[in-house]
Amino acid sequence: MTLLLGATLVLAALAAFLGRAAPVFLHAYLLAWLLWLGVALGGFVFLCVHHLVRGRWGDIVRPLLSAMTRTIPLLALLFLPIVLDLAVLYPWTDLAWLHAAPLRAAKAAYFDAAFFLARAVVILVAWSALALRLARPGRRPGLAAFALVVFFVTVTFAAVDWVLSLDPDTSTSAFGLALATGHAVAGWSVVLIAAACLQGRSARAAHIAPERAQELGTLLFAALMLWGYIAFSQYLLVWGADLPREVGWFLPRLRGTWGLVAWSLVGLHFAVPFVLLLQRPIKRAPGRLAAVAALLLAMHYVELLWLVVPSRALAFGWLDLAVPLGLGALWALACVRLLGRSGPIVAAPEEDTLHV
Repeated sequence: MTLLLGATLVLAALAAFLGRAAPVFLHAYLLAWLLWLGVALGGFVFLCVHHLVRGRWGDIVRPLLSAMTRTIPLLALLFLPIVLDLAVLYPWTDLAWLHAAPLRAAKAAYFDAAFFLARAVVILVAWSALALRLARPGRRPGLAAFALVVFFVTVTFAAVDWVLSLDPDTSTSAFGLALATGHAVAGWSVVLIAAACLQGRSARAAHIAPERAQELGTLLFAALMLWGYIAFSQYLLVWGADLPREVGWFLPRLRGTWGLVAWSLVGLHFAVPFVLLLQRPIKRAPGRLAAVAALLLAMHYVELLWLVVPSRALAFGWLDLAVPLGLGALWALACVRLLGRSGPIVAAPEEDTLHV
């Protein structure tokens, strides 16, 4: 753990240095950090659900959920490069820009650098503390219920601060929930991919029975349906009400190349996985289910691109792919180290339980 923490801090310092030297790197770093923080938070949400309902599906993958959840404090440390150079990322840090229009000036109290950092510290500390507590062995339904309430309240502030404030003229109350459900889909997708890769690889990583695999696939289907409903409802309400500022946020994302990306999200992030997850043979086969999960994880990355890149002056570049892959490798290393220390789960039959 000491080596892992040291590597995390070195990467944070390197990102900060490169971010100052090359703003394009810092923009790519923000995208990467949002991606893997979201995946970890998705694991956190499903761990809370498992504490509440105590289904056998959770007993199978709980070591994976616990390992993912324990990476949240490390990802909180990786917020440091963003803190060191907010002006590169967020236009509201420029007072001239903030006071250029009356509606912008009205937001000056909220979009204050010190207040922004205070909110970030409170949110990340709360998530980290709850994550470390819930990842311990034992059932804690009361704490899990409290954690879900805290998460869905704070994720709205986090989504507005870290993503939507890239274009501060826009405001929508559904944005945080839409982003959170996308994170849940991505986090559960990683769980399914890891479970399929690990099963049968050692004496402690047993085969997942078709019945249990179907339960895992049904949960992915439910998370996908929730994401699709909220994302479409947000778009429908904004477009139907013809809200000028919000419509102005959607317009660049529905034209040209970004319009094609939007249609790819409709097709590959919802329609195709929706049809595939209706098929019982796919949900009962961990390998096939992992393939659908891999598609959803890739499309969650595309969704973040669609949300973040049009709000900045820089176009999509190779660093927007390379930096998420690099940070993802570090995150995967952390998960592997934490997963290797997971104790046995004594709640499901031996043949249904996944351990490493």
